[in-house]
Amino acid sequence: MWWNTNKFQSHKIISLCVLSILFLILLTPTPSAAQAEPDDLTGVKVGVYDGSGEMNSSRIALVRMFEWMGASVEEVNASQILGDYLDDCDIIVFPGGSEASYMIDLQYITGIEKLQNFIANGGSFFGICGGSTFGARTLQLFNGSMYLVSQPGETIHMTTMHTNQECTGPDLSDCPANFSTMYYASQYFGPDAGFAMHRIATYEPGGRAGMIAFEYGHGTVFLSSPHPEYEENSDRDDTTFGDDLDDPDSEWELLLRVSKWLIDASQYEPPSSTTTPTPTPTTIPTSDTLELPMIALASTGVILVLVSVVVLYRRMR
Repeated sequence: MWWNTNKFQSHKIISLCVLSILFLILLTPTPSAAQAEPDDLTGVKVGVYDGSGEMNSSRIALVRMFEWMGASVEEVNASQILGDYLDDCDIIVFPGGSEASYMIDLQYITGIEKLQNFIANGGSFFGICGGSTFGARTLQLFNGSMYLVSQPGETIHMTTMHTNQECTGPDLSDCPANFSTMYYASQYFGPDAGFAMHRIATYEPGGRAGMIAFEYGHGTVFLSSPHPEYEENSDRDDTTFGDDLDDPDSEWELLLRVSKWLIDASQYEPPSSTTTPTPTPTTIPTSDTLELPMIALASTGVILVLVSVVVLYRRMR
């Protein structure tokens, strides 16, 4: 009888120990898919400008490129930008086109200040050709001057560029050292003394910067005077513009690296407001906020079980 009682108590102790281990395993948080850093732009909202002065082919190619990157892409007009669209946008993209038309569509100072505030507060600007001159000169994001690149041959042709594999901004260390991209009356950037920027790619010859990235307030900026968005030897850009040119390279991977840096290097800063802040609504805790309480709860449960085991053991003696 004594043996059977001890045997029952031993089984009970073993069961409690097993339950405590299972309890600890169940309450230990595991990394979720949302916590893992994506290799693309999943979860990033990109607005591609569609106005009166943009090149349709450049806009279409950029939309397809950012879709390939995994971003949520929307074509937006001037009215949306002048409204509240930028409040829920991560990257605003201006394709190749007319810098003057962009300024007129966005009502001059009103649109300029809207975009400047968006970037300064943590947004990102992505400009191609006319979009880059719009960002550099009209929005005054770039401190310096732009100069027309002297190139022989036709107005539109392929030109060789060198990747800055030692870039301290976007990680381009394993990107191809050289690539071909479309030159279309493109320019290069001459920064003022002391202006901090990352040279993404330079023209051959001369080493003059044709693609640059930099920080602006809490936000980030990428400017490219040539057209790396076009896939001259592929249909995935959904446009035939430039298909008569021969380009075996694709610059989309390089632009993905740049776009990820735009997001990673930006720091969201809520716009200042004179209105009385409303109380923050109660939200359901996420796995991040639950992590420490769950560990504490699991530890407490194990301690209680161990105390129970000790008490049972003493009663058996």
